[in-house]
Amino acid sequence: MAKFVLAGKTDCPYYAKAELLADRLQHSLPNFRIHKISILPDEWKDWLEDTCIRNGWKHEESPLVWRELVHQGGKGVFLGGFDDFLEHCQKYYNITSDMSEELMQSIAEENLVTKVNLIMEEQHRASLIQPLHIWISSALNPTCNMLIPSLLSAEVVSQASAISLHLLDLEGNQEELQSLKMETEDLALPLLHQVTIHTDLKEAFQKAEIILLLDDHLSEVNDTKDVQERKKIKAIADLYTEYGQLIEARASSNVKVIVSGGSLVNLRCSFLLKACSIDSRHFVAVATQLENEARAAIANKLKVRTSEVTDVIVWGDVGDSFYIDLQRAKVFNYNGPIKGPPFFSQPVLEIVYDREWLESDFQDIVRCHQAAVVSKTCHGTHMSTANGILTLLKAWNGTSILSQVFSVGVLCAGHYDLPGDVVLSVPVTFTDGQWSAMSDVTVGDDLKERLHLSASELRKKMLIEQTTSQGQA
Repeated sequence: MAKFVLAGKTDCPYYAKAELLADRLQHSLPNFRIHKISILPDEWKDWLEDTCIRNGWKHEESPLVWRELVHQGGKGVFLGGFDDFLEHCQKYYNITSDMSEELMQSIAEENLVTKVNLIMEEQHRASLIQPLHIWISSALNPTCNMLIPSLLSAEVVSQASAISLHLLDLEGNQEELQSLKMETEDLALPLLHQVTIHTDLKEAFQKAEIILLLDDHLSEVNDTKDVQERKKIKAIADLYTEYGQLIEARASSNVKVIVSGGSLVNLRCSFLLKACSIDSRHFVAVATQLENEARAAIANKLKVRTSEVTDVIVWGDVGDSFYIDLQRAKVFNYNGPIKGPPFFSQPVLEIVYDREWLESDFQDIVRCHQAAVVSKTCHGTHMSTANGILTLLKAWNGTSILSQVFSVGVLCAGHYDLPGDVVLSVPVTFTDGQWSAMSDVTVGDDLKERLHLSASELRKKMLIEQTTSQGQA
């Protein structure tokens, strides 16, 4: 089979003449195939240059013709321009063209009008699609790979008819992001409208309706010396201050922003809110992963499944000075003296009598869990991090159980007599896309002291950034 590719400027008379000749050949010869590429005049020069460089050809005019080796693979065989194509057709197929210059020009003008109309129609069709715009920062973080398949589903974003996914990584290279884009497109997910990749902030957070900030690599500094700590906090402050300003300027007014990571999560969210005047209820720091790790520790002690322990609360600074509270925690299907149907539950504190274990060993188990997993697997807890984000997003979008309790880092002004200038993790429920702090929880003096201490530590870290900036100035 002979397969030719004919490319040319849309308004080129010789492209029009070659096009008509190719159509005659395709109509009369069963094994002749032509593929046409019509390029707008203002795009032709760049397209031709890129094509020639890619294939090692030299050609300067319109049209450009080459033959594809259908059965042999590899790159096409360069044929040349119009004269070369005409000579080839005369020699091998005994067909020529006697089209007048006037007709050539008329068809060329018609081609241009048709091309422009087709582009306008395509743009109009695209404007009718209103995709949900999701942005993910540090998109080359392995957590992102775990997120994407479930994130682009109706189970997580039930309100979306289409999704535009925007992958941002300031430290990644274009080739790696392009590979991630291709892999995402290969999933063939029904909701996926388009994938874009970005290595700078020129277009960051445009029209964003959901933003997932995964920049945990900024926290991965093992040296705890004062200078290193200051540099780390300064880098976080600079990045998240810029993020906050861009989100305010470019994102949707109803944007949902989720900050995730293993440490300094509350600090990052606090810097974000400090730089942004959007309602603070649109920003949360994820504590769901910690909740699940605490549930697993309790489940292991009670010999039940992790899913059978619910309503664990994480207070304080996620990933740093947090406290696991079991005052509302329940256990299902516990094999004890009191048993009931599957929906029957019992308070965990009525089953676990060892208060010393709960206040010391249990807290330490949860605090060291992620480090223990990393030491055994030699990589981060990306799967559980992704699961925590997805679980929280489902609740925020109204696709989970309404009464379920979640711990999220938020500004606590007006709640539990806590300071409202920094982000702290507190128990909330989600209703109609809004979170509400729970009112039926007890915040005793000891817990309140812990929370005020966490807030004080966060303020000190934010002051470190200010003093560092002043010193550099």
